[in-house]
Amino acid sequence: MKLLTAICALALVVSFAAVASAEVQNVKVSGDLTMYTIWRNNYDLGSNDDLAPGLIGVEAASQNWFQSAAEVQVDADLTDNVSTCIRMINQRDWDDPEVGSDYTASVNTLDVLVDLAYVRLKEILYSPLTVTIGRQDLWFGQGFIVGAKQRDPSATIAANEYTVINSFDAIRATLDYNPWTIDLVYSKIEENSNESYDPIGKNDDVDLYIANVGYKFDSYKGEVEAYYVGLFDRSDVVALNESNETDTIGLRGSFDPIADMTIGAEGAYQFGDFAQATGVDKPFIERDRHAWATDLSGEYRWPNVKWTPKLGLEYVYYSGEENDKFTDSGDWRGWNPVFRGKTFSAIREFQNIYYRTNFRTDSAFYNYEQNPDQDSGMSNEHQIIVTGQLKPTENVTFDAEYAHFIQAQKSDPANTKADLGDELDFALTYNYTEDVTFGLLAAWFIPGSYFPNGQDDTAADLVGSMKVSF
Repeated sequence: MKLLTAICALALVVSFAAVASAEVQNVKVSGDLTMYTIWRNNYDLGSNDDLAPGLIGVEAASQNWFQSAAEVQVDADLTDNVSTCIRMINQRDWDDPEVGSDYTASVNTLDVLVDLAYVRLKEILYSPLTVTIGRQDLWFGQGFIVGAKQRDPSATIAANEYTVINSFDAIRATLDYNPWTIDLVYSKIEENSNESYDPIGKNDDVDLYIANVGYKFDSYKGEVEAYYVGLFDRSDVVALNESNETDTIGLRGSFDPIADMTIGAEGAYQFGDFAQATGVDKPFIERDRHAWATDLSGEYRWPNVKWTPKLGLEYVYYSGEENDKFTDSGDWRGWNPVFRGKTFSAIREFQNIYYRTNFRTDSAFYNYEQNPDQDSGMSNEHQIIVTGQLKPTENVTFDAEYAHFIQAQKSDPANTKADLGDELDFALTYNYTEDVTFGLLAAWFIPGSYFPNGQDDTAADLVGSMKVSF
């Protein structure tokens, strides 16, 4: 890490000097506008018509609203392999319900935010080396561990899974030794996260470190990569003298054994420390972290058949913690999704991440403050996913997915059932022109026996979209 720090510090000095005197060789302005109309029903899996919708909270039985996002990006090529990128965005729900006494929209809905702002230096100091400094997107492999830092800083959208802000404040060094690629990344996730305890913000940050090595083979479209991802969360270290550390090591690979088939596999192991909330005399105890995750996939394509069908099968596993181990001092086995970018379903994926189920909200059934995320869509779960695709015309694509979800470990002491449920997702995409795309998503999550009677209504999601790119 000292070598990476030295390289990045030197790159920062050089970049400032270069930008100060550089000529602009080429400027490109691009962007897009995306409009959504969203209708949802029973997102908490219970009929709560008298309850207002809210992020990480109970959801009304039926909701509908419009949402939009506008992005403008400016890319500039300067001299001597120096380039810059700035992307400004605004995202909001139409006629934001967060209004003042004069019924004017919340000021936040007018916010223009910086999503990307970075400088890229190619062949710096050494011809295979590229350094990127600033707010940038990070996506490694299939995005199983690191792909998106989803957030809504101005709290202007209700459906956070559709946020356009997924970027990281980071320094990235890339060494291109074709067919080898080596990436080293440092990212600041949170600065001064406990100012109420320590205004100076000493040692209470959240930091991310990544080392990724990839190799592409000459045949079978084969590729493989190995990685280390370290997430160091010291946000509680000042107040509670404990911290969370998630170290993830993994291996991913894919290849085409025959021309129209792709097989992929990824496995990851997590170790480090977990600061466990016990709810007893000592509010936090530090436990050793040991967790596992696996993603196995296969796809077959028929390119010479009418409508060019595709069929895929995928199995995903995230380890979990048993319900009687939440106050234990033994190993913590719940999987930490880190900053996963790849998603597998429209509804279940975000349960108890952005939207609490009624079962979890009711403390008589589940104490979610002491049992973090063990019934969410990103931990403690087996997923079996079947996908299909058809292209009736050159401009129309139809995708379908069936997914079945099973808990890996029982997360609720009063519940012996592991069947979480099933989901059906259907998506229709129409490329009206090269610049305009229309989309329609319909999804249903059918709860399984894990959810008790009265807390097991089918959730439905219907999303229409239009995207214009320029």
